[in-house]
Amino acid sequence: MSTMTNAADISTYVGHIDEKAGTQYRMLAMHDYGQNDQSSGVVAVFTNTNRPLRVYLYPEGRGTDFSTETWIYLDSLSGKTVLLREMITSDKEVKENSFYFGQDTILHAETRAAANVSALEHAAFTPYVPSSPLTDSHLKPAQVDTLVQQVISAVRADRKDLSPAANEMRRQGASHWGTGNEPGWMLAVIPHQKIVFHTNYGQDKFEFPYADAQKGNDDATEFTTNENGHTLSVKFENKVCSDDADAVHPMTVTVKMDGKTFRGCGQSLY
Repeated sequence: MSTMTNAADISTYVGHIDEKAGTQYRMLAMHDYGQNDQSSGVVAVFTNTNRPLRVYLYPEGRGTDFSTETWIYLDSLSGKTVLLREMITSDKEVKENSFYFGQDTILHAETRAAANVSALEHAAFTPYVPSSPLTDSHLKPAQVDTLVQQVISAVRADRKDLSPAANEMRRQGASHWGTGNEPGWMLAVIPHQKIVFHTNYGQDKFEFPYADAQKGNDDATEFTTNENGHTLSVKFENKVCSDDADAVHPMTVTVKMDGKTFRGCGQSLY
């Protein structure tokens, strides 16, 4: 059961999640999630024991008169929503609504608006007043929990465009995936944890410390790392690549280790 019983405690908890999301927690992403006849991208943050902490939904596809970004934060113990925050952007203003939950009830709801995002940071919050209290799903914790569980199930599901090995690495939080032949090899970049490289059809397996991505020529993404006397360098180029089965991939991948070069195809898993 959650020990957070007020908006201040929840805000502190949420701040810790945001601070560690990019360095200590795993992320899974997906595109084209259907919601209210609109397509959304999803980025979900999990603990290393696979407990969901945060879900972010952002608009994809055709533009409209306004766009909505949504952040949903979950209690790491109960798995229930503790905060739903949404930012609605239009030509006229940017509005932020925040809804705090606890013990299956709404604890607090607030809103603020400004002409742009920069001005929004200095805008004062006022109580949120729903236009339709009986039908406003923001004020119904059970409906919010149902939504977030549907999103989490979707983002955890295997992607049909990936191989079983690539899906396994994606579940571990990999951001980049590459594979090739002669000899068969695979590589996965797991941010802030490790870079995995298997070659010789899986007989030779290496794990390297994670290294931050560097920007190469023509917007290529490059990684260079060392371990136990081995040096690994990887380049993901935004060039379409066809594998031996004539499957098309969005990236061309070049791996160099100890003077040997491996070429193949790959993609970002985010």
